[in-house]
Formats: sequence, structure tokens, C-alpha cells
Amino acid sequence: MHELFDSESLHGRIYAALVQHPRSGFADLVAVVGAARAAVADALEELCDWQAVVRIETGGIVVWDAHAPEALSEAESRRRQTETAHMHAAAARLGETFRSVRRSARGDGTVVPMYETREMVAEFEDLQRNACKSIRLVERGPYVCDDEKAERHFELKAARIDAGVRYQLLYQDTIYQDADRLRHALAVTGAGAQARTLPDPPIKVLIADGERASLMLHHDERRGDPMGLRIGPSPTLDLLIRVFDVLWSLSAPISVNPSEPLDERDRAILTLMGLGATDDTIARRLGMSRRTVVRRTASLLERLGASTRFQAGVQAMRRGWL
Repeated sequence: MHELFDSESLHGRIYAALVQHPRSGFADLVAVVGAARAAVADALEELCDWQAVVRIETGGIVVWDAHAPEALSEAESRRRQTETAHMHAAAARLGETFRSVRRSARGDGTVVPMYETREMVAEFEDLQRNACKSIRLVERGPYVCDDEKAERHFELKAARIDAGVRYQLLYQDTIYQDADRLRHALAVTGAGAQARTLPDPPIKVLIADGERASLMLHHDERRGDPMGLRIGPSPTLDLLIRVFDVLWSLSAPISVNPSEPLDERDRAILTLMGLGATDDTIARRLGMSRRTVVRRTASLLERLGASTRFQAGVQAMRRGWL
């Protein structure tokens, strides 16, 4: 669906053309988007399948029209919210499985409970230190490390990135209210890690090389049940990897300046971007030069930590900018 609001994609250009020129014929669309007839025909079929455009035939004449952008954006937002809710429910069920497996001989050592904070911290460090290919990490509260240990973990991440280990770091949105953790996150991103945010990831987990994992359940040592689980090769590990990949797909790139105020001109640019308007159209509507629009659009994408215009719109709505 993100291609629909991406002015660089063929689907996005066709949709934007129909937004601006309702009930256009096939030849008109080919001329506007400047693509091969076969490619435009295939894209129109896919847009109809997505229910983004509608094919209208009257008296033997066929034209196409666009559905309202706001309705499509809201539908996509609801779909993502539903997926997130399903992930929370799956994580809750998975937690129950963890607790039952550790009490059963069926685990056969592949799921081992951890009861102390120092054991949890040592396991997180050990997994990173011995990783050869990749680290997937969901980082959210509760945090068990003080500032000194957090600094040590940052240095460990940077060293492992230098050694060629690929890091995917998924943070809870509350990191924007934690200056020290945000500083570390941006620094490790600068070192080469991929970092994204999600409003409320349902688990806290570290997965090393797709072969071992450490899952945190809670942070209260006074409780009798395990604080976390050490997980080896098993269907449970496979499920955790799938959970991480889905959460990653729902997340947005971390933003450098999430709280910087937005002026009215940038808000107008974001609104028009969300409607699929091109840079030339935005420039004409707002009485600006195309060069200024391109510069401000690039700045908005950077501030929102977005790689596409659709992601920028999602991020802007999540932060109450639109």
C-alpha cells in the first residue's frame, strides 16, 4: 500500500494522476505517467485489486477514477492497528507457552529459565559478543541497566558492528523522552546499525544469528517465577524470529529531531504529500519554487526518519503533526 502514496513508483504516479484528473481514459494516463502501455495496464489492474481506483464503463467508453486518499490511508492505518493487536495477543499466548515449557521435560534444554538480573544482563552481553552475523533486538522498558552498564552496552554494540555484525534495533517510542538512551540509539545508528521505533512492542528480546535468543519476562527479582528465558534452536525460537520480523515491518525509522516544531508551510507540504501531489504540484499550490519544495521535502523526510512519503505521513499523524 505504501507504493500508492509514493510519487516515485508507477502505482503512485497513476493514483496521483487520477486524484488530479478524475475519470481519465487509458491513453490519457499513459501520456501523463510516461510509461509503457502494458506496465500501465498491469498497474491499473493491481490498483483496482487494492480498491484504490475503480474502472468505469459507460456506453462502451472505459475510464478510471480514484477512491478518496483519506479513506485509503485510514483503512491502512486500521489494518496495521489490527496486525499490532494480533501480535500482542500472539505474544501473550507465547508467554504462556514459555511458562509451561520450562516446567516440562519437553523443553530438553532448549528453553532455560533465568532468575537473576545479573544473569539476564550477562546473557544479553554474551549473545552479542559471540554473534557472527546478526543481532535482532527489541529494546523497551523495564530497563535493568544503570547508566554505566548502558554505556558499556553501547560500546559493545559499536565494537560488534565494526566486526561486521548486522544490528536491527527496535525501540519503544518512549525513547524520545529519554535523552541518554536516545543519544546512544542515534550514536549506534551512526555506527551502522538499523534502528526503528514502535509505540508499544509487546516483547523484549535479543536474537543472535537466528540460533539463540534471550527473552525478558519481567524485572522483579522478588518474584518466584523466571525473569527471563534462554532459548536455543527450537520451534519457540523460530516463532520469536517471525514475531520480530513482523514487528520490524510495522515500525518506522528512528527520527533525529522528533520534537522540533513544525511550521504551517511544512504542515501544508506534508498534507499535499499525503494526497499524492508531486513536487511541481505542491510548488504551484503553495506559491513556492520547485527547488524550495524539494529541499523542504527532503528535510521533512529526515526529521521524520522516513524513507518514503507514505512513511512520512504515517509518522506525522502518529506525532500529531497532521
